[in-house]
Amino acid sequence: MIEHGDGLAWLHRGLEGCYLTFAEGIPAEELAVRLGAPADSPVLDADTVAAIERAAPPWEQPVPDIGRIGDAGNGWSFVLLPCTAYWEHGRTGPESPYGRCPSHGIRTVSAVYTGMDPAQIDVMHDGQHLWGYSDSGFNGSRPHLLNTALADLGWNADEEEEKAENGEVPPHSPSYELLYAALGNFFGLNGLPRAAIENRTLPGMFCEPRELPRHEYADAPAGPYGPCEQCGGPMVLSHVAKAVGSYVLYCDRCKALGGYRVEGLTRTEERTVPNPKWANVNLLGDADGDGNAD
Repeated sequence: MIEHGDGLAWLHRGLEGCYLTFAEGIPAEELAVRLGAPADSPVLDADTVAAIERAAPPWEQPVPDIGRIGDAGNGWSFVLLPCTAYWEHGRTGPESPYGRCPSHGIRTVSAVYTGMDPAQIDVMHDGQHLWGYSDSGFNGSRPHLLNTALADLGWNADEEEEKAENGEVPPHSPSYELLYAALGNFFGLNGLPRAAIENRTLPGMFCEPRELPRHEYADAPAGPYGPCEQCGGPMVLSHVAKAVGSYVLYCDRCKALGGYRVEGLTRTEERTVPNPKWANVNLLGDADGDGNAD
């Protein structure tokens, strides 16, 4: 039996290397699909997930990312993925791999922490970024959304911090422990099963599509390019990033002052290719079919 009720404050020390997404009003299985799982992806019991992880270490025989799924209480579900999943297959963009926005029609709360960079926390509603927090502070369309919940925990938004040795005053910000506690209190996310997460006893699902999108783009135009928006001078081509369909222009006179801009490349072809990780699943016996590993 999975026990619930430890709140979220412990995540400031327990989320290293993870990408955690909560969704309101949908089951965890549907959230997993919105995060990339095929619609027919089975739910694997905890023993099967453990057997797969032993049989297919990511540095030898990678399989699709496995998301641990569960109930966070008060109508919220969650999916816990490795932090690398945050940047894969369009999960952080406006659309997921098959055009389903993870927050479409609902609210989602997500947190990703690599263990090196500060955690990134976001609150989304129907594709809109309501609130977020990163090393640059609060952001989103409602950056003060959690101020009352934080104040209830003793944080004063108007308090000034002491000057650093260089004389600069850093932006006043709450600790991550307070942030997670405030998130839990504000959204009612107080049923996260800490012991089951830490002991890896939750069921899971493969959370990657079987087909990956591949886009082909035309070369960057040869120029001349539109003038620099700061000084009106000529812009020159810096580099082309075909992987993301863009190219960068810069102005020699203003590049140190932000005199550059990103332009989109023309897409010439859109296709899908097999996700090679799924071929490795077929080597694991029945784990992909009926939830039991050989």
